[in-house]
Amino acid sequence: MTEVGPGAEGFAVGDRVIGRLDGGGAAAEYVRAPAALLVTAPKSVPLAHAAALPVAGLTAWQAVFEHGEVAAGQRVLVNGAGGGVGGFVTQLAQRAGAKVSATASPRSTAAVLRQGADQVIDYTAGPVDAALDGPVDTLLNLVPLSPSDAAALAPLVRPGGRIVSIATPIEPTAGTGVSTMHVVARNDVAHLAALVELVDADALGIDINESRPLTDLADVHHLSETGQIRGKVLIVP
Repeated sequence: MTEVGPGAEGFAVGDRVIGRLDGGGAAAEYVRAPAALLVTAPKSVPLAHAAALPVAGLTAWQAVFEHGEVAAGQRVLVNGAGGGVGGFVTQLAQRAGAKVSATASPRSTAAVLRQGADQVIDYTAGPVDAALDGPVDTLLNLVPLSPSDAAALAPLVRPGGRIVSIATPIEPTAGTGVSTMHVVARNDVAHLAALVELVDADALGIDINESRPLTDLADVHHLSETGQIRGKVLIVP
């Protein structure tokens, strides 16, 4: 924090802060931010790494706890665990006491296992259902899907279970009583502060795959759009 405006209580110049700003400016060196949207950054990781927490972390927190209502003893399928949101979802679901099965490509398998998945399913090797030994309580979908792929995932959820998707909506199998919801994360500083607390307690890791200069921004966007990125990529000046 390089400057504090009038009425911005609780912060001072020099404070390390993070926040989700929905008005643009994510690639700017400096940005003006409402104090009400900021929380103190984790002390245990570099500030640049903490920048990966607000958007992906909030999305994961709300998908797992608010909408998925993941709890101890449940079986959870995380579809797309190798991405930036997936790493947080896997860790939070595991921390909640769920048994986590996660889909990922071979390049992400080791990272997803480190993040606490009980089972990693290589979705490039065959159908997901062939690797599961029974239905799951909750499906957390984090990736865009074709209509056929979405239809193939729905029957994997037990009757009365939950489907939560931050990408392609998934319709439940008729007559199963499965609830389904498409989630767009909201800004919530209380949730963000809880995530920071977990990071500083060494209970939540931030998976930074690589750092790239701002001049590479267009290339990074292209790689993301074509599914060639694992974890989070930092853009630095």
